[in-house]
Amino acid sequence: MTDTAAATAQPAHVDQRGPRAFVVESRHKESEVITSFVLRPADGRPPAPHEAGQHLTLFAEVPGHGRQKRNFTISSAPNGETYRITVKREPAGTVTKWLHDSAEPGTRLDIARPDGSFVLPRGDERPIVMVSAGVGLTPMVAMLEEFVREKRHVRVQFVHCTQNGGTHALGKHVRDLAAASDGIETTFLYTRPESGDVAGRDFDISGHLSLDWLAAHTPLNEAEYFVCGPLRFLRDFVPGLAQRGVPVERLNYEFFGPVEDLFGDATDGGTTPSPQSGTVAARTARAVHGFSREQIGDALLDSAADAIIASATDGTIVLWNAGAERIFGFTEEEALGQSLDIIIPEPFRARHWEGYDETIASGVSRYGAGDLLAVPGLHKDGRRISIEFTIVLMKDETGKVTGMVAALRDVTARFEETKALKKKLAALEAATGGNS
Repeated sequence: MTDTAAATAQPAHVDQRGPRAFVVESRHKESEVITSFVLRPADGRPPAPHEAGQHLTLFAEVPGHGRQKRNFTISSAPNGETYRITVKREPAGTVTKWLHDSAEPGTRLDIARPDGSFVLPRGDERPIVMVSAGVGLTPMVAMLEEFVREKRHVRVQFVHCTQNGGTHALGKHVRDLAAASDGIETTFLYTRPESGDVAGRDFDISGHLSLDWLAAHTPLNEAEYFVCGPLRFLRDFVPGLAQRGVPVERLNYEFFGPVEDLFGDATDGGTTPSPQSGTVAARTARAVHGFSREQIGDALLDSAADAIIASATDGTIVLWNAGAERIFGFTEEEALGQSLDIIIPEPFRARHWEGYDETIASGVSRYGAGDLLAVPGLHKDGRRISIEFTIVLMKDETGKVTGMVAALRDVTARFEETKALKKKLAALEAATGGNS
């Protein structure tokens, strides 16, 4: 079979639930601390589609640490064949160290479907400004690749900060992308250039990026901003750009952690958000009788009373609390990355997924306003249990459903007691001929 024929016969992507086996096809050292890994599906079929800027969830068996789950941004635009992740080796990072030290071509990993709302706007009405630091450039590189591939007619400014040439990842690749498009302009800032780093060749500015520079060199009144980098970097530039007048709806940032950690408040010396961004911080940082919403949320999640389970749009479990382990028997390590099928008795799965997919597509559920759904569940040991639950749909700023969170309670004892009482009542009615 020729290469052309083989490509034609390539089977389509399989829309399966749960993680899928991939292998490391190749690895490429991008800097002294950053390496890229190209990942290909082990079954030879195309990977699940993604949008430039999204992340994937990776599961790896790390010796001495068991099965680990981490999110990594896909640093390549969709190509229908592979994903690329570009990973910084963190000294205390269990998975990043393992990837750098042990993940060679042929290493197998499990990958869940890509997700995330840090993606480009559909239209080209506004110029785009990408501001990144360190390994935060990864989603931006995927976006640049997509701009070049699609020949989009929009002005893009790519502003990247790093220490020096030794830590600068994907620099040549970004320059090549810019050279291939009339609309891409790059600016590289080195905070501590070394003797071998040449201004005008390797970098453009020596020193730190400032809000004043962005105000002078980027169109604050027009542009859509994408910001990605370490926490301190984000705390400087996300609220800072809002203070300079960039509306919140034009501020996009990739951040893992509580929003109040990003915006800070006046009591801890953090940056005080402007009125435009204050509404974002207020949604998550306001306190209730001295307890922050985050503290209340953590207390509920850490409780062993009720199960709190979050799942992605494909039904993959992404959060599993102590209550879920108590009720269903699976540990967090065993449950994360698995399909919800592990807690659904087989005869009920088809009906469950029909309702699940309909809810994801419509964005509406009749079980999210206090109504409880009573269904059978499945324990790890194979026992049927009775559960009641309610769900909350998680949505991004556009209203698109990104997953579900369910609160579940084990009502097996009550169900069995009710069943026993009904049985006694039926026996009593039979003995008395239906007369009480």
